[in-house]
Formats: sequence, C-alpha cells, structure tokens
Amino acid sequence: MEIPDSEKKYARAALAVFQRYGVRKSTMEEIAAEAGVSKPTLYATYRNKDAALSGAICLAKGAALQDVLEGWEQKNTLSDRLDIFMDRLVLAGFDMLHQSPDATAFETALGEFSQDAIAATHEAEVDAISAIFEGAQGLDEIGRSADEFASFFVASAMNAKRQAKTRAELEAYLTILKTTILKGLNV
Repeated sequence: MEIPDSEKKYARAALAVFQRYGVRKSTMEEIAAEAGVSKPTLYATYRNKDAALSGAICLAKGAALQDVLEGWEQKNTLSDRLDIFMDRLVLAGFDMLHQSPDATAFETALGEFSQDAIAATHEAEVDAISAIFEGAQGLDEIGRSADEFASFFVASAMNAKRQAKTRAELEAYLTILKTTILKGLNV
C-alpha cells in the first residue's frame, strides 16, 4: 500500500483533482496541470486515470491508516482503539464520500489498478485490527482467529459506511458493532 516517493507528487495531484471534480469528470490533463508537469511526464508514472486513482487511493487510505496507528500509540484499551479506527477511517471516509463529487469511485474502483489498491488497503486495515485483537480471550470461545474477527469487523464497518444514509445512522451502527465486538472478545 505504500507508494514510492517518486509517485507521491502525482498521487497528491490526482487526489486533489478527483476531490474537486469527481473521478469520472477529471482528466489526465487536469492531473498533470495540478502536479505542474506535462501529460507525457504524468503518463510515465500513471498510464491512465485508473492508475492515477490507484495512487490517490493508496495515498489517502495510507495516510488515514497511519493516523490511526499513531492514535493507537496514545491509547491502550481496545475500546479506545476501535473508536480511533472508526473515527479516523470509517466516519472520515463517510464524510469524504458525501462531500466530494463521485467519491464512490474511491470505494468501488474504476478498473484493475484501483481494484488492486482497494484490496491492498482493505488488507492493511484488517492486519491493523487483527494486531489489536490478537490474544483476546474471547477468540478461543467463539472459535475464530484474530484475522477472521478483524475481517468481520472491517467488512461490517466499511459496508455500513457505504450503506448509511446519514452520519448519525452510521454512528449508531458503529456503536452496535463496537459493543458486539467487545462482548464477543469478553472485554
């Protein structure tokens, strides 16, 4: 999920353009202009708009996940860490989806490159949650691994983000999900 430093300038430009105009209406010419480079220079890094979307997804989701991990350094309880994940990734993602034109492309992808980026970010999110579930006493009782329980949590939270019509509805769902997870893990 980490993008090379040489691509970050272009990924930042793609992210800015996609947030401004929406993915479908944005052009590679606009991304190149935002990055301050020629189209051929941009095409040397991103062969098409889907590849640019992939870079933007990895940049945005990578920064959000890094923010979560840094927040976890200050918190020791599972409850607090789940709150940070839900606030900085799920709720912040919901807000972005409802503020930017055509932002659903960040969730559903356009093509192979962006699908791969979404899959990689999902895997990184599951790995992060799995690490904080590791060793929880309730896992043995329900017969599931930390990875399986983390996958359930992330899928549930992210699907709720896509389905909720309002932020309040999403917050209510996440409260139920968090309570269920903590009870399942006997925390």
